[in-house]
Amino acid sequence: MSERQVASAARKPNDRADLAAFAQGLAARLPGSWTVVAHEHTAYADQFPLAQRVWDLGHVHWAFDQFVLSRDAVLTSDTGCELVVVDRPRRKREFLIAALQPSGSDVTDRVNAPNGIVVDADPVRAAAAVANRLLPRYEQAVREARVQHVALAVNAGERVLAEWDAVSDSLCDADHWPLDERYDLRQQQRDAEMWALFAPFLDHGPALVAHAEAMLPFLDPEDRADGRWPYRLRVLREALEGGARVQADFEAVTGALLPDHPRAEAVFTNAVVERNAEGWHYSLTWMENGGALVEMARAERALHGRPHRSQQSTQVQAARARSPHAIRRSVATTAVSAPAAPPGLLTQDRVRRSR
Repeated sequence: MSERQVASAARKPNDRADLAAFAQGLAARLPGSWTVVAHEHTAYADQFPLAQRVWDLGHVHWAFDQFVLSRDAVLTSDTGCELVVVDRPRRKREFLIAALQPSGSDVTDRVNAPNGIVVDADPVRAAAAVANRLLPRYEQAVREARVQHVALAVNAGERVLAEWDAVSDSLCDADHWPLDERYDLRQQQRDAEMWALFAPFLDHGPALVAHAEAMLPFLDPEDRADGRWPYRLRVLREALEGGARVQADFEAVTGALLPDHPRAEAVFTNAVVERNAEGWHYSLTWMENGGALVEMARAERALHGRPHRSQQSTQVQAARARSPHAIRRSVATTAVSAPAAPPGLLTQDRVRRSR
């Protein structure tokens, strides 16, 4: 074998473009701040966890399903966006880039997947393609998935409240005083169920509310009035802030526990019950008003579908630029002027639910 053949054979296993270096160069050129974690796969099974999270029904899904991928790089932005970079099968100077499904939501199958893209090994051109093509689709899909999550949570919360209304009468006397300890136990169950539905929105709820606030001035004034959206957005934000305080207090207590202490488990259990009880008002407020986010998302889709509204479309894009999901754009969400609470919105009789 000649020296040239030996050198060629030695280069062959490594003649693909450097994926880790490409990912670092890509991250440096994407809008916002990104971190990169590269992985070398020692076995075929190493790609399975990522394959389950890849949000793609096209080329990238095909690559994970049909090929052994020897390496990957995961890029994570300061806004929580996650992208994965892998080699394009049978192409030595090309990569596949796709979004990963967001955490805290199991409804991504209800929206169109923001399919990945093929790029060459030039980080500059790849960054432009990701910023202009992939990220806008990803942001829209994430928002739609999370609005779907709100709709499911609101429906589930209504079922919890209906069950509580039905059972609380049987646990109280004619004057609505609890008969025995079963009332407290059932109330704890109610609080736990409502907190479990509400807790995921402590992470991604603020972005949903902020986007809705940014879009509010461009939606139909009659719809705004009928839906009482300014007020309901304000109370949703207050519910998230209150829930975050309750969760922070809970974490402060549980973080101070000594795992080996004989009473640690009892203290933890009591802390959970107390957090759920203190969070009841905020979870109830979220469930009662979360439908506004669904209504506004529907109104926004209708707005985009209206013809001959080029000027309004420009305004909508400007509103989106103020959304926290807009990458590398300052969040300039204008505070929504909230009038006094419309009569009767939260003054309805909830004696049984709040006891």
